[in-house]
Amino acid sequence: MQSKKNNDRPKETPVWLKIIKGFFRFFARALVTVLSVIIISGCIIGCVLATVILGMVDDADVIDLDQLELSYTTIIYTRDSETGVYVEDTKLYGESGKLIWADYDQFPDYLIDTVVAAEDKRFWQHQGVDFARTIQATLSFLSGGDSGGGSTITQQLIKNVTGANEVRIDRKVKEIFNALALEKRYSKEQILEAYLNVIALGYNTKGVQAAANMYYDKDISELTLAECAGLIAITNNPSIYEPFGHPENNKGRREYIFSEMLEVGYISRSEYDVLVETDIVTSKGQVTGTSSSKYTSWFIDYVIDDVISDLMDEYGWDKKTAEYNLYNGGYRVYTTVDNRIQNIAEEYYEDTENFEKVLNKVQPDSAFVVLNYDGEVVAIVGGKGEKTGSRLFNIAAHGKRHIGSTIKPISSYALAIENDFITYSTVITDEPIYKAGETVGGTTFKADWPINYYKGYLGDVTVKEAVQRSINTIPVKLVEHLTPRTVFDFLTQKLHISTLVDSGANNDVAVAPMALGSFTQGVSPIELAGAYQMIGNGGLYIEPHSYTEVLDSEGAVVLKANTAPERVISSETATILNKLCQAVVNSAPGTGTPANIPGFTVAGKTGSASDNTDLWFVGMTPQYLGVVWLGYSEGMKEIVYQTYPTPKIWKSIMAEVMKNEDPTVSFPESSNVVAATYCTRSGDLAGSSCTQTSTGWYKKDNMPGTCYACSGGIGFWEDDENDNPGIIING
Repeated sequence: MQSKKNNDRPKETPVWLKIIKGFFRFFARALVTVLSVIIISGCIIGCVLATVILGMVDDADVIDLDQLELSYTTIIYTRDSETGVYVEDTKLYGESGKLIWADYDQFPDYLIDTVVAAEDKRFWQHQGVDFARTIQATLSFLSGGDSGGGSTITQQLIKNVTGANEVRIDRKVKEIFNALALEKRYSKEQILEAYLNVIALGYNTKGVQAAANMYYDKDISELTLAECAGLIAITNNPSIYEPFGHPENNKGRREYIFSEMLEVGYISRSEYDVLVETDIVTSKGQVTGTSSSKYTSWFIDYVIDDVISDLMDEYGWDKKTAEYNLYNGGYRVYTTVDNRIQNIAEEYYEDTENFEKVLNKVQPDSAFVVLNYDGEVVAIVGGKGEKTGSRLFNIAAHGKRHIGSTIKPISSYALAIENDFITYSTVITDEPIYKAGETVGGTTFKADWPINYYKGYLGDVTVKEAVQRSINTIPVKLVEHLTPRTVFDFLTQKLHISTLVDSGANNDVAVAPMALGSFTQGVSPIELAGAYQMIGNGGLYIEPHSYTEVLDSEGAVVLKANTAPERVISSETATILNKLCQAVVNSAPGTGTPANIPGFTVAGKTGSASDNTDLWFVGMTPQYLGVVWLGYSEGMKEIVYQTYPTPKIWKSIMAEVMKNEDPTVSFPESSNVVAATYCTRSGDLAGSSCTQTSTGWYKKDNMPGTCYACSGGIGFWEDDENDNPGIIING
């Protein structure tokens, strides 16, 4: 019998079982260790990969959507002649084609639904890449099937902007990282806005706004759901689905889009049934501007050049950069042109038969510019004949020509009256300053100088007659008295004539250039018009400008015209100059009488360069100032004519312009200027014995004395050799 103690003792584990248990314990510990290593390694590798991927996302080439918005259409606006309201005139398209940027809030809600349903149903959920679609498209590509259909709207935006569309795995991987990075930086709305503004929609048109203009003649905000679908249908393949040439294809694609919208839940079954039966009506709109010509007008050419030049000055850009930003910056340019006046001038200049023939075998060219007295360019024509291109050389804006006698009122006479050296009726002797054979400063004169166009000298004449006849000797005497430097500084610093030269062997700080307009380089018609403003507006200079302001796409001011008036002469001097210029047009022996428009007040001045190589007329009404130039664009060639042609050209155009104007309007006149009767013999105020009289205008504080020579009193007429050479002083 066994004892109880022995019965309670546990049985020993068999050796073989101990071996098995030990093996499994070892295996378990080893497995846990291996799995731990794998997990830890995986975590480490995962962290490294995540870091690398995130770094790749951060380092990806992110499209700058703010810069992208700059690559769209600039619009030039002109004022409606009747209402004064700005209307769209011309669109400037850059390298991106016809593209007009529209903001997200301009899009109808159903346009957003349409594009999301058609192109990227999970757009609002994914982070730039729809991996399910990407894997499906990749498997299809590897199996030899269609590789399309995997790109999201974000990825399509990247392809549209970068142009990278090759079917390569490395490009696709880069695109994925770029899409992820883009969505980290921009909102869904910003991405959709950019996408809808850059998609190609046929006929070199990009973006839904330009396409809405072209296919429906509507703003994008005015489109119906069916019309929106008609646009989005085009994106699949513009050459196949654009509605002008392929309406049936477009309809079929619209039906597909409606089915996708129904599936997503954007429309109901009843709405779907109606939409698939709805036709869209296309109405081709103007995407290239309202001009009937295939070329831009002379004014549009000018404003483009003007804005480019001002962008260079304002921002320090070179010409290429300024031009790129104008054409691609989506600017809004508000111009000064009056299209009625512009059309009158252009129609006249297009028909060369309107120009009176000169005696030369080859007829000269011509240019024309009109300003109002606020410095606004309301019309400009850069050459005769039908315009044969855009942005041609514009003589009126950029030509440099000798202005001849048109310089006289704005230089010698303006400063002499301003400084009270002369009055309206001061008598001065018309005589040569230098005689033939006389040597001055190393120069021997071969003939008497200066020469008048009538080949002689008249003796004693009043200032009025000197201006009327465009006598050369009188301005020469005045400039000698004023000094050429004084006149030069006035023309360059006050009247802002930019082409005068003050250094070198041939410069303009001399009597002949300052008195007679024979400049080293010449002056453009637009700058001459700017200088003459002071005679018509009471003594002010305002920089001639073709636009009032240029705005960017957000409405911020890019450029603003300098419209601040600068007083350059007194209103008294301006009034007297204006009266003198009226005498040129309104009465004999004025050289500008052919420019007289019956019923209207007209002032003006003719001008001829040496040997008649350039012929001019500057004409003023109380409303407008017009400058005509006639000459040869290439080289200096004498114009041979029977009757002086430029005042006739001016009248032909301006008489038509003035048909819409009030003839009772007058030039501004200073209250400190009075009209008085003067003796045409002495230039003094007429006495009771004076038999030859006329009316003159005088500053109240610089009135002539009363003539007593005609009554037998003692007077003296002499040259003041020290101060006023050749100016007759009446006693």
